[in-house]
Amino acid sequence: MLLYGVFSRYGKFALGIFVLFLLLHHQRHRYGLGPKAGEFSSHGTRAALDNIRKEISLEDFPKRIWTTSPLSPMRIKKDAADRVRTWMDLNPEHRYEMLTDGGAESYVKNNFADNSRIVETYMALDDFILRADLIRYLALWKDGGVYSDLDVGCNVPIDLWIPPSLKNDTSVVVGIEADNDFGKGGNKLFGFVNWTLMARRNQSFVRYLVEHVIRNLHQAALERHVALSDLKLYRQEVLDVTGPGALTRSIFQYLSEITQTTVDMQNFTKMNRPRLIAGILFLPINAFGAGHQVQWSGASEDGSALVHHYFAGSWKGSHPEGLNEEEKKKEEEKKKKKKEEKSS
Repeated sequence: MLLYGVFSRYGKFALGIFVLFLLLHHQRHRYGLGPKAGEFSSHGTRAALDNIRKEISLEDFPKRIWTTSPLSPMRIKKDAADRVRTWMDLNPEHRYEMLTDGGAESYVKNNFADNSRIVETYMALDDFILRADLIRYLALWKDGGVYSDLDVGCNVPIDLWIPPSLKNDTSVVVGIEADNDFGKGGNKLFGFVNWTLMARRNQSFVRYLVEHVIRNLHQAALERHVALSDLKLYRQEVLDVTGPGALTRSIFQYLSEITQTTVDMQNFTKMNRPRLIAGILFLPINAFGAGHQVQWSGASEDGSALVHHYFAGSWKGSHPEGLNEEEKKKEEEKKKKKKEEKSS
């Protein structure tokens, strides 16, 4: 009887431990922490991961919302103003800041006075979209919060974006823009969103992203034998040098270095639940990608869309798709000029 009692007591204890293990295992898979993310963490350098945890522990996500506009808040169009209102109405405790061109210049000068490369690079740029891409990364690095383009509306309060069990381990929040087979030549098309991003202040990845984009800008100018002030890029080049293409490559490179494994699109394709890797929380495609055509994810009206992108694309008009389009534009200008000369 005594032997049975001991066995029964320890058997119950062992059973309890086993049930707890199953619950924890389920929780990890529910939020995408394993096995893929778990594999990354086990191979990551201890010092780098410890530094990320330290950065996360210093403060919460700042209650700030950033956007950029070539116009002052009083001059933006009604549809843009309506989208701004969605952010303010759903997030009354957040401070909403619209950086115009002049305001962005002052922000860079005031906050990065000790980093001449950043200041000189930003001030040298003459292209608004290149500036708009860079300033969003700079603001998130320096002050944190949420950045969202002017053509994006908020569907869900920001405080509800991160699953509570993951918040204390999250430094940056990123969504997926494209994950389909619509790439050139039938290739896979994959990329992360840069129209909406979220970060704590002074995070390692955001600093890495800033450095990556600045290198891209200088390299692009060098390859074209022009000064940064004269840098003119085609539409796809903008996406690759400062936009979502630059963000996507930065993520793959940063995580590959941190985890000492190869991180690429295969780690994220068809992801249907949040996944946390080295402090970066990746959300499924409908979270930030609503409004985009997605082959497999289902309807975005199921409540999973945190924001909605309306694809105003106002910058595209001044950035031709390629040489052929630019040549056509020049030909049209020549014809117009000749017509005006004849009529005068």
